[in-house]
Amino acid sequence: MKSIFKLTSLIAIAAILSLTCCKDEETGPAPDTRTKTQLMIASPWKWTASACDVEIDVDGKDGASKDIYGQYPACFKDDLYTFKADSTTTEASNVKCITEAASYKNTWIFTNGEKNLQWKGKDFKTRQYLARDYTILELTGDKLVLKYNETAGTTVYVITNTYNH
Repeated sequence: MKSIFKLTSLIAIAAILSLTCCKDEETGPAPDTRTKTQLMIASPWKWTASACDVEIDVDGKDGASKDIYGQYPACFKDDLYTFKADSTTTEASNVKCITEAASYKNTWIFTNGEKNLQWKGKDFKTRQYLARDYTILELTGDKLVLKYNETAGTTVYVITNTYNH
């Protein structure tokens, strides 16, 4: 009888321990398996941040700062950039800086094994068309971070732009 009681007790203790010691595995969000093209074209991107590797004065009003985004007027900050599967983009703006069209058609393409983005469009400040090669620092379902070099005279500035959905 004692051996049955011991065996039953051991089984009960083992069962209790197995229930209390096991933790449910934490499940996070499922990994995003979309391709880089699918991430780019999912929905419009809005420019949300821009920084320079050194302090500069973009607008000539506020003094030098590494925060370039903060120096631009609202008319630049409301633009939405829509990337399309046919390698075209549209830049649309509600607030106009000057008399300008409500939207612009541009082009884009991945280069260097999808590590870089070549984006042909209008320059933020001059509004002139140009082609710029960006290094993609981050591309997720809701964030795009691009880095590029801007040369002014003999000085090369490293600019990092962030876009979000």
